[in-house]
Amino acid sequence: MASPNSRRQLVSNELLEHAARLFTERGFAGTSLQDIADSMGVSRPTIYTYVRNKDELLSELVHDVLDPTVRILEETGGRDDLSPVDRLTEAVREMALHNCHNAVRFRLLDRSEPHLSPELAARHRDSRRRVLALLVGLVEDAVTAGDIRPLPARTVALSWLGMINWIAWWYRAEVDDPPEQVATAMVELAMTGVRRSAGRSVDAGPWAALALLKEDVAHLERTLSAELPDTER
Repeated sequence: MASPNSRRQLVSNELLEHAARLFTERGFAGTSLQDIADSMGVSRPTIYTYVRNKDELLSELVHDVLDPTVRILEETGGRDDLSPVDRLTEAVREMALHNCHNAVRFRLLDRSEPHLSPELAARHRDSRRRVLALLVGLVEDAVTAGDIRPLPARTVALSWLGMINWIAWWYRAEVDDPPEQVATAMVELAMTGVRRSAGRSVDAGPWAALALLKEDVAHLERTLSAELPDTER
């Protein structure tokens, strides 16, 4: 028999799932707590034993989408057992998996931004900035280690986030590949364009190697230029 705490957690998760689906389908303003209770087959007073109002539900859903993404990047970035490029690969994989498993909630977050309280909107913006900063840092580490091409880290990170976040808009568990396969494809798509090995293979020839050397020089020049005082540029 499930413990009271575990049962409460199950019902709470079910409540969030129903709320996310209805908020996405009908909009936040067009959904009442009674609608959510009817969807779950429970009474409205039962809902009040878990949340005080719709705003609290929306707040929990927002945190449920963004906080795990921040944790994924923080934990992956702190793994000393992985090389910089492997940390980057793992981060892309885990973010893709998270979005596959939470597609409805992610779509809700995108559509509900106008309804966020000032405090929640500010936290939402902070979390998005944190996600971008952490991913940029992982890209820069891999560039510094020589594992990937010296492309602009912010551009790479934003491009990948756009690709990974878009999963929530097209992924459907009943028709698409399992999340693990989707994540593997996302890793391959993301990493193919930045891997050094692609340009340094024997078959690529000397011109490809020369192009990579030019990228390295351009990256070094940008780095040195950014470090110089304005009067020396």
